[in-house]
Amino acid sequence: MGGEEREDAQEICERILKVTGEAMLANDFDTFAAYFEIPHFISTSDNKASIETIEEFRDLFDRTHEDFRVKRITDLIRICDVSEYRSPTQIGSTHTTHMMCGAQRVHGPFPCFSTLEHINGEWKITSSQYAVDKKLGVGAALNAQSAITQEKQTKVRNEE
Repeated sequence: MGGEEREDAQEICERILKVTGEAMLANDFDTFAAYFEIPHFISTSDNKASIETIEEFRDLFDRTHEDFRVKRITDLIRICDVSEYRSPTQIGSTHTTHMMCGAQRVHGPFPCFSTLEHINGEWKITSSQYAVDKKLGVGAALNAQSAITQEKQTKVRNEE
């Protein structure tokens, strides 16, 4: 039979989770960002946003990293629950995150659903849906970013 064998979807997910988790904890934006496609759709229980620029993505990363620093997160245990191809160039993946400070769990585990797409020879995360509220990690970062955006929109309307 001709054709290429495709990489296992679970292995792709686990590799990306490992690298991006380590990059987040090490405050390594460049490595982290290399696995995401901009624009990037992101949502939590409280907010949703389309991240349109690398600057917006950097702001979200920095806010999330700062929340982890304040909460003294030393490890992200992320387990790929399900990862499967939807098409030859798209994977749907669900993972569960455990946020740890040493051997102590900082927060209960929470799921995330991501869409990965094969773009220019690389697997990139194009959307992420986190089951967290506005007080935790990316939820806190997205909430802060949303508040700033609303503030700017109000200021523009008031100036008109």
